[in-house]
Amino acid sequence: MIESLQRFGRHSLLSYKALFGWLDPKVYLLVMVLNPLSQLLFFSVLVNYVYKGEGLSGYIGSNALLLCVMNSVFGIMSVITSDRGMGTLQLVMTSPVNKAGLFLSRSIAHVLNGLITSGLGLLFGIIIFRVSIPFEALLPLSFVWAVSIFSACGLGLIVGCFCLWTPSMHLLSNLLASILLLLSGANYPHSIMPEWLGSFSQFIPLTRGVQLTKAILNEGDYSLVLPLLGEELLLGCCFFVISFVFIKHAEYLSRVKGTMDLN
Repeated sequence: MIESLQRFGRHSLLSYKALFGWLDPKVYLLVMVLNPLSQLLFFSVLVNYVYKGEGLSGYIGSNALLLCVMNSVFGIMSVITSDRGMGTLQLVMTSPVNKAGLFLSRSIAHVLNGLITSGLGLLFGIIIFRVSIPFEALLPLSFVWAVSIFSACGLGLIVGCFCLWTPSMHLLSNLLASILLLLSGANYPHSIMPEWLGSFSQFIPLTRGVQLTKAILNEGDYSLVLPLLGEELLLGCCFFVISFVFIKHAEYLSRVKGTMDLN
């Protein structure tokens, strides 16, 4: 059991380094740190102006959570697109290794990276806007964010699976990122949305994470953490199961039609 966990963690680390090892540290800093922080600053200043500072801690925390979109959408999508672009996807698909464990291990590093990015965003917001966050809120908030980012990575992997059929992924990835930003309710309440759109947002990851973040930071309310966190975890597991079904179907098509080649 211990050896399997060590192999799981080692593969996750090596896969992440293989995908992003070519990045110059300055590029990584600009793309994965400064760009998300500028997004946090924009939305935090906007909601601070609109709501006159009311509930600012919750809005800063919610927008910090949304910084994981870069990891959960574009980062997790690269788990598949990079293999296809470099011509190694065929080797991955034909290997006898369990595909569910393979792609799950590749996703864990992006969950952790998203959690780090969101944590940096929260710290940035605290320093800039001088808001205070109770120390006892940090641990439950970390669990909420970890599960929410896991769920978002599951949806990102589903979108990444479409690259098995088409090399044009930029439209889908940017569309998904926009949907996560708009429907999460981070910058406005769901009550102002049309009813059907509010119902649809319940099937979008980060929605419950944003709700819990606001409840914890603004009201100190922990009563909904366990039920909503359970729903978010179940949603994330469903996303990963769907993505694994897509991968198995693509594996079948690759055998009968040879559809994994870009050309």
